[in-house]
Amino acid sequence: MTKGVRMTHKYEIVATGVREIISQSLAPHDALPSERELMATYGVSRMTVRAAIAKLIDEGRVYNVHGSGTYVGSIDLFAKTPKLTSFTEDMTSRGYVASSRVLALSRMDADEDVAVRLGIPVATECTYLRRLRLADNNPMAIEDVYLPRAVLDIEHLHLDQSLYAQLAGSGHEVYRAEQEIQAITLSKEDSRLLAVPDGSAALRVERVSSSRHGQLIEFATTIYRADRYNFHIAVTRDHNEK
Repeated sequence: MTKGVRMTHKYEIVATGVREIISQSLAPHDALPSERELMATYGVSRMTVRAAIAKLIDEGRVYNVHGSGTYVGSIDLFAKTPKLTSFTEDMTSRGYVASSRVLALSRMDADEDVAVRLGIPVATECTYLRRLRLADNNPMAIEDVYLPRAVLDIEHLHLDQSLYAQLAGSGHEVYRAEQEIQAITLSKEDSRLLAVPDGSAALRVERVSSSRHGQLIEFATTIYRADRYNFHIAVTRDHNEK
């Protein structure tokens, strides 16, 4: 091999070809050719095609919907890291103006699911907030938040301020959160709110947050547009594992 010459892997050739297909003939949310079609076009294995798609997903050019296929992403894709930050902090750090549109605000009695998540008795009064989260006035996510009334009552909730900042100010700073991420298909109403085609893919994140002292203070579900948001998670292997 000639010194200084870099070999081009097959998956990179496929990735380059798919980028050209996207730029020449596909729009956001259009489906990519199937794995079988790409295998035939480039004369490569399924593993090579999947490596190419994985690279394009990392670049934010495409997104995958389990059991459906791979689709073209939007121009802007926001990556969320495991670091515990609020939506406002995420958008501000990227130079966007975060805002919200309140869809519902009420006091409600915790049903069994909410009660279990927050470790409170069923029917405990909670503050419920549903809002559409926006970046530069573009819809990004739908968020449902449940807070025990003892943590933050509606009367003390300021909708023009960061929720996490208010919790910290009331002595209930969010210190730790456990999250579960699930791929879903949007309902007709949620598709309308997020300004995407009916039945588009989305990421549903359930979060239970606690204080530094272990008090459970928030249960939230957030539905993110899959074409605008991904979650970047770094993992390490335990060297004690064999």
